Amino acid sequence: MSPDTAREAKGRARLCARVAAAALLLLQLTPAKAESGASVTRNLPAPGSYVLQRIQRTPQISLLDAAAAPVELSAYTRGAVTALGFFYGHCADPAGCPVAWSVFETARDAAQHDPLIAARLRLVFVSLDPERDTPAVMRLLQSNEKDNGADVPWSFLTSASERELTPFLRAMGQNVAYDINDAGQRTGTVDHMLKVFLIDPDGWVREIYSTAFLTPEALLNDARTLAMEFPDASNRIAGP
Repeated sequence: MSPDTAREAKGRARLCARVAAAALLLLQLTPAKAESGASVTRNLPAPGSYVLQRIQRTPQISLLDAAAAPVELSAYTRGAVTALGFFYGHCADPAGCPVAWSVFETARDAAQHDPLIAARLRLVFVSLDPERDTPAVMRLLQSNEKDNGADVPWSFLTSASERELTPFLRAMGQNVAYDINDAGQRTGTVDHMLKVFLIDPDGWVREIYSTAFLTPEALLNDARTLAMEFPDASNRIAGP
């Protein structure tokens, strides 16, 4: 076998291993239907009866979609009411990524039956672990969610490298630390505070949810408030 052929075979083997790992991760993340873990129950005001203040601009960054094509984040955060969360496929913290996943699933299932937000709400997950969460892994996760039949789009994005992702995380205020063992090697755990950002069609972050306040009810209530503020919003992906 020539060196080039050997390299191609190893590349295919690595891809197959990653896709197989993604299938396992999918089983790990999706069926549990984790409770949100919210420690605070609030009486929510009627949608549209309050104002969500502008907190920060969503920065511009190029990412990779599930087809490994370069895309601008603005294609996924402009024009619609967008819930954006950070996750990574190997997350095993029951109070971390599985919570966001469960909240997104519940909110999506409810939103598709609500005429106010069914065509205005968009969900986006951005990976914190681009080395392992390759576009092939994102494609498997996104395909599974699409196959569930929901009309509200849920997009999975990754990046080419941690170096390219870091400025985006810093701008969003999403702190990340990669766990290192005694031998100086990464354990695969990405330490991060769970955050979900609600973004209006103009690209402004209007709410940031942490674990204590991230519930499907709160997310949907605020999404309806923004949908009433932006009646022309549409969750159709503008494309790369």
